[in-house]
Amino acid sequence: MEHREIEIKLALSGPRARLVARLRDLGASLELPRHLEDNFLFDDAGRRISRADSLLRVRLTRIGASMTFKGPARVVHGMKSRDELETGCSDGEILLKILERLGMHCGFRYQKYRTLYRLGSVHIALDETPIGTYIEMEGTQRGIERLSKRLGFARGDFITGTYHDLFVSYKKANRIQARHMIFGIT
Repeated sequence: MEHREIEIKLALSGPRARLVARLRDLGASLELPRHLEDNFLFDDAGRRISRADSLLRVRLTRIGASMTFKGPARVVHGMKSRDELETGCSDGEILLKILERLGMHCGFRYQKYRTLYRLGSVHIALDETPIGTYIEMEGTQRGIERLSKRLGFARGDFITGTYHDLFVSYKKANRIQARHMIFGIT
């Protein structure tokens, strides 16, 4: 699948159950129950992908694997926008081995428990990470603005950074030396 994504993250400070209840009250439907995602970001030895402000990710879940390429990001109206190419794969472990044998290396690995919802045209991910819980919204600019406001967030709450960016800040603030954002390490 190829498309242009528009997304934001929001830091969740209150109880997860309160957000879930609010989403239900607004009419959001559960698309995928809570599940573990294991994400691997790859690059070559010259860091050509990251230097181009792009990203190559392999995601493993209990229901399968996917490979995603994201192009350079632009922030428009406080939201991140970038081209995305994504495809599924039946064997994620083999995909990881193929990339490694092609000379690629995993520069960053991160895990999260993700629950997926949908309300109208907006996809909502509730991401429980080792460094906190985040809401990730993807959809149209207007849909994201409306839903975030209905959930009690303002444009100033929008986060356009990646999980890698958030982890780097967290490590600095908490004096942690971990290389990857995985459960049991931080």
